[in-house]
Amino acid sequence: MFTPLPDSLAGHGVTWPISLDLPRLRDLVCHHARQAGLSPQRAGDLALAANEAVTNVLDHAGGRGWVRIWADDGFLNVEVVDLAGRLAPGARLDEPPQAGPRGYGLWVMRSLCDEFAITQQSGSSQVRLRMRRPTARRS
Repeated sequence: MFTPLPDSLAGHGVTWPISLDLPRLRDLVCHHARQAGLSPQRAGDLALAANEAVTNVLDHAGGRGWVRIWADDGFLNVEVVDLAGRLAPGARLDEPPQAGPRGYGLWVMRSLCDEFAITQQSGSSQVRLRMRRPTARRS
C-alpha cells in the first residue's frame, strides 16, 4: 500500500509553464514530493534534477515549455517539456564532462533519480524524472 497522494497529483497531476523563477520551481517540486511521501533528501534530489532540466530549457531551447508532476505505478514523476525539441534521446549520459564548470546537468539528473528518460515527439523534447514512492507497512 502506498502513502496517500494529494488530490492534486491524482490523474493528470499539476502543470505549470517554465519560467525564470527557479526557486519557485524547486519549492513546488519539493512540496509535491513531500506530500507524496518522499523523504526530505529525496524531495530535494528531485527538485535539483527538475531544476537542471528546466535550466537546460532556459539555456538551450528558448525557455518555452512546461513542467508537470504526477504519480503513477508507485512513482512520483516530473516531466519537463522543451517546445523547441533540442534535446535528443541519444544524449551522452554515462559520465560528466572532463573539464569546465558546465555540462553536468544530464549526468546529475540521471544520478539523482531512480529513472531518467529523454524522448522526442511532435517537435518537442521531454525529460522524465522518476522517484519511487515509499510503501506503507501493513499492520
